[in-house]
Amino acid sequence: MVSIMNNQTNVSDKKEILQYAVDSGIINLESIKNVVDDMTKKEILAQHKYAIVQGSDGRWSTRVPLDDGTSAVRHRKTREELEDYLVNYYKELKKSIYIKDVFWKWMNEKLDYGEIKKQSYDKYCAEFKRFFTKDSFICIKKMKNITEEDLERFIKTTIRDMELTRKAYSGLVTLLNGIFKYGKKMGCTTISISTFIKDLYLPKNIFKKNFKDKKTEVFMEDEIPVIIGYLKENPDIWNLALLLQFETGARIGEISTLKKEDIKKHSILIRRTEVKIKIDDVWKMVVSELPKTDAGYREIILPPSAQWTISKILELNPNGDFLFMDKGKRIRENTYNKRLNRICEKLNIPHRTTHKIRKTYGTTLLDSDVNDSFVAEQMGHTDVSTTRKLYYYSNKSYKTKLNQISGAISF
Repeated sequence: MVSIMNNQTNVSDKKEILQYAVDSGIINLESIKNVVDDMTKKEILAQHKYAIVQGSDGRWSTRVPLDDGTSAVRHRKTREELEDYLVNYYKELKKSIYIKDVFWKWMNEKLDYGEIKKQSYDKYCAEFKRFFTKDSFICIKKMKNITEEDLERFIKTTIRDMELTRKAYSGLVTLLNGIFKYGKKMGCTTISISTFIKDLYLPKNIFKKNFKDKKTEVFMEDEIPVIIGYLKENPDIWNLALLLQFETGARIGEISTLKKEDIKKHSILIRRTEVKIKIDDVWKMVVSELPKTDAGYREIILPPSAQWTISKILELNPNGDFLFMDKGKRIRENTYNKRLNRICEKLNIPHRTTHKIRKTYGTTLLDSDVNDSFVAEQMGHTDVSTTRKLYYYSNKSYKTKLNQISGAISF
């Protein structure tokens, strides 16, 4: 073949030459088919994870995987017969694989290899059950039969029926990418999902839009001294945790898992966080010995005011395993949101979650012209662009904004 065709030969010429080679007997199509079949057989057998052994009776045996996750023994008189059986078995198996089969195999493998954490595994599983319902047409169709038209219809229908935002859609794309890339590796589909998603046109108006009231995304400049004053005047263990969050910008899950050993002279170390995982079909909040992200593993520099906060915390809980405890148990992060809600109501301030405290911290640093790289370090972001895009809101009062406009526009 190499002597007949080269890279400079165009497609039509190649077809003519190939046909000539076949007609002249230079190429034997049956031989080529045998070579291809042999290669396919070797590829399939290479993926067979069970040993093929010969018993004392001379017969050959191995195990094969079953649909319920177990395996069964299969015997044949010769090794060749057993290998032929395996090739046919796996070919038929691929024909009966559905999206759910690929998803669980992909997820379990990622968890087994430590590619994802348990909380991420549980999150993906929950999202899969949300998007890929049992009665969905794409879930009851064998994966090998799913077309790009099916995928487009599924995506657009899901966006419409579930009223997905762009952010929620990105979660669906993550699952589709993983499932179809893994499925292609298994030989269950020929769809190139990356190319498909890239080429898929989705108009902006197909997504649900959530319009945020920017005034509720951060605490306003005239609200901050009011709530800080309240927290200092009522220094119980919950209020001190909220105060420390105002002073550090740490995630509340990071605050709730702080230990005395994390407190340094002018800083605190973030080494763990609270996560939600599923244990025996029950969701539980547990301490992860790793922060939320790699950038989350950091040292937060403390302002002078935090020294008073930490001293009060240690007075209330000098010997606890964690800094914030009640009746010998670590205080979980969701209780801080409940406390903050009550405080906002008492102070006649619009309700905000503890995450808004973190946004307030990021906004304050940026408004104070703190160095960009330092802002990212304090926030636990890989780049300050994340802080600016998701955590930066104007929290200036109407009077301040009016003064700024008056000073800027003077013509």
